[in-house]
Amino acid sequence: MLGTVVEVFDRVMDVFTVAVGLGCVWLGCRAVLRPRRPPEPIQGPVWGVRAWGLGFVLLGISLTIETVTLMTGGQPGWPADVIRWVAGPLVVGSIVTALVARGRQRHRARTVKGGRRA
Repeated sequence: MLGTVVEVFDRVMDVFTVAVGLGCVWLGCRAVLRPRRPPEPIQGPVWGVRAWGLGFVLLGISLTIETVTLMTGGQPGWPADVIRWVAGPLVVGSIVTALVARGRQRHRARTVKGGRRA
């Protein structure tokens, strides 16, 4: 009985992981196709938004492929690892870019508001 509950829980988590992967692809596509209206978490320069979107698309694809492969009893291959090595730096780099852009924008807003525009 306990084994069946664990197996059902494992399958539910697998389906959830596939849904998260497809959600990442959807969110990334929105950012790549409409960089001037990106999702709320990533605001910044257009190239940074597109890099974030591309990273999320690759991350979602690799997550979905790996989960489906494991669900069907296979072993994930090297493409999932390669995609992660590309997607990870794209996502992290674009998040850092967005944070720097927000900081600069706040700094500019403070200097203009205080009348100290150089």
